[in-house]
Amino acid sequence: MKIRALCRYVCLFFSLFGFNESGFTQHDTTQRLPNIVVLLVDDLGFMDFGIYGGEARTPTIDGLARKGMMFTNMHASPACAPSRAMLMTGTDSHLAGVANLPEMLPEAYQNKPGYAGVLNNRVQTIATRLKEVNYNTYAAGKWHLGHDEHTLPTKRGFDRSFILGASGANNYEAQGYLPMKPTAQWYADGAEVDLPDDFYSSKTYIDKTISFHQEEKNKDKPFFAYIAFQAIHAPIQAPKEFVEPYRTTYSAGWDKLRLSRFEKAKELGFISPNAELNDIFPQFQKWGELGVEDQEMYTTDMAVTAGMIEAMDFHIGRYVDYLEQEGLMDNTIFIITSDNGPEGTAYHSTVMKWALRQGYHRNFDKFGDKGYYGATGPEFAHAMASPFSYFKYYAGEGGVRVPFIMSGNSIPQGIQSNSFCFFTDIAPTLYDLVGLSPTANEGYAPITGKSMLAHITDPTQPIYGEDEGVGLESGNSSAYFLDGYKIVKNNIPLGDNTWHMHHLPTDPGETKDLALVQPVLFQKMLSKYQDYASAVGVIDMPEGYSAEMEVTKKSVVAIRKSASPFLLVIIICIALFIIWRKRRKQIKGKSEWMSKK
Repeated sequence: MKIRALCRYVCLFFSLFGFNESGFTQHDTTQRLPNIVVLLVDDLGFMDFGIYGGEARTPTIDGLARKGMMFTNMHASPACAPSRAMLMTGTDSHLAGVANLPEMLPEAYQNKPGYAGVLNNRVQTIATRLKEVNYNTYAAGKWHLGHDEHTLPTKRGFDRSFILGASGANNYEAQGYLPMKPTAQWYADGAEVDLPDDFYSSKTYIDKTISFHQEEKNKDKPFFAYIAFQAIHAPIQAPKEFVEPYRTTYSAGWDKLRLSRFEKAKELGFISPNAELNDIFPQFQKWGELGVEDQEMYTTDMAVTAGMIEAMDFHIGRYVDYLEQEGLMDNTIFIITSDNGPEGTAYHSTVMKWALRQGYHRNFDKFGDKGYYGATGPEFAHAMASPFSYFKYYAGEGGVRVPFIMSGNSIPQGIQSNSFCFFTDIAPTLYDLVGLSPTANEGYAPITGKSMLAHITDPTQPIYGEDEGVGLESGNSSAYFLDGYKIVKNNIPLGDNTWHMHHLPTDPGETKDLALVQPVLFQKMLSKYQDYASAVGVIDMPEGYSAEMEVTKKSVVAIRKSASPFLLVIIICIALFIIWRKRRKQIKGKSEWMSKK
C-alpha cells in the first residue's frame, strides 16, 4: 500500500475509534464508534435519485451524497429478498437461504437447500455482529427475510423493530398487493400489530425509528438503524402534494426518458462517452401508437413514482433533522442504496384486474389517495434502468446495477467511484469500520464479500483485484464479473437463456457480445461461474421457467381459489332456488288437486 494511502487509512481509523495515551478505546468508549444508518430503497432505477440525474427532487439524499462517496458500479441481485439477505449478512444469497423469492419459486423447489426464502441459521446479520461491540440496533420497513418466531428481526440481532413481513403492500393500510398475498402483516418487536391511523409507509418507518431513539434507555451507546422503504415497490402510491409537480414530466414517453437518461449518464461521467444505447425490446409497446387514455395512464403512474421518491426523501430529511437536533449527525455514517433495478412486471393485466376487485382503483383524478394502484410497466422500467439494459428479475446491468452512497464526516467527500463492488461487500465494510473482523465467521457460512474500506480510504485502490471475480444468480438469470468483463445469461421472456460476454467499461449497455471474439476469456469466466454455482448450491429452474410468468401463474391460481367460495355460494343459492321452485310447484299442484276434490 502506498505511504499516502496508509496515512489516510490510519487517520480514518483514528477518527472512528479515537486514540488517547492508553491506546485505542474501541470497547471502553463505545460512543466513539460510528452510528450507522442503512437506507434501502425498493426497486429504484440507477438514476432515480436527483444527484444521479433523476427527475425526482431528492435534496436530502443529494446532500448526504455530497458529504460522502457516490458509487456508480455497485451490484445487487436482480430480486429483492436475495439482495436483502446479502446486504444483511455479507454472504451469498444461496448460502444464506434466500436464493430466490418464494413468490417466484416453483413449489417443488421450495424445500431445496438454500431456497427456503428465509434467512437460515448458517448466517449472522449485521445487527448480531454489531451487538458484539455494544450497539443499539433498530429495524423499520420491509423485512422480507421471514416473519415467524425464528426469523423476525428480534431473533436476528435487532433490539427494536417495526416491519412489514411481506414482499409488498398498500402504503396506507394493511392490504396486500398480489392475488397470492391479499393481506399484509406488520410486526412490532416480534408481535403482529395494527397500523396507526395516519400510516403512510415512508412516514411511519421514520416515525418508528425516531421513537426507538426517544425510548432508548442506553443512549450513550452507538446505534445501527436499518430502514427499508416500500418506495418505490408496487403499488406505487404517494400523497397528492408530492405527485402534482410531475404530472407532465413524463408525457413525452419512455423512449425520450430512456434517451435523456443515457445522455445524462455520459454528462455525469457514469459511463464512457463512446458508449452505445441498447436496443428496445421488440415485445414492447410503442409510445406513439398508444391512445391518449393509455398515455395518461402511464404518465400518471410515473408521476406518482417520482412523487413517491420525493416523499421518501422528505421523510428521510425529518430523520436527518432529528439526528442533527440530538447532536448525533457528526458521528453517523449513512449508506443509501436499492435492492435491485426498477420493476417491470406487467401489473396492468391479470394482477390489476384482481386489484380493482379488491377495492383499488385506477382513477387518474384520485392518484393521491390510498386506493390508487400505480405500476410502471416494462417499457418505463427499461427507461428508468437507462443507460443500462433490462430491469428487475434480469441479470442485465439495468436489473443489478444500483445507486450506492456512503456518507459521513469520516468518509471522503465529493468522491465518485466507479470501482466494481457487490452487495455482499457492505457488511464486511461495516465490520471493518467498527473494528470487527470482516472475514472471521467461525461456525457460520463464509462471508463472501470484501471490505471496501481500503478503497474508501484511497479511491485509487480497486476493491477487487484482476483475478477476483464475483458470481450471482437468481431466478435462472446469472452473471459473473471479472476485471471489467461480465458474462451474463438472462432468462425468458426477454432473455434468451444463452451466455453472452461484455466489457462493461466500454459497453455498459451490453450491446456487443464478445463471447466469440474472446473465446479463451469467455470459457475461463464460464468455468469460474460454474465453480461459483457449485460452491453456493445454485439449482437450475425447470425448462420454460420465467420469474414473471411464475408470479402470473400463481396469481391466476390464487384468483381461482379465492373465487371458489363465491362460486360455491352461487351454486348453493341456485340449488336452493331450484328446490324452492320445485317444492312450490308441488304445493301448488297439491292445492289445486285438493280444491278439485
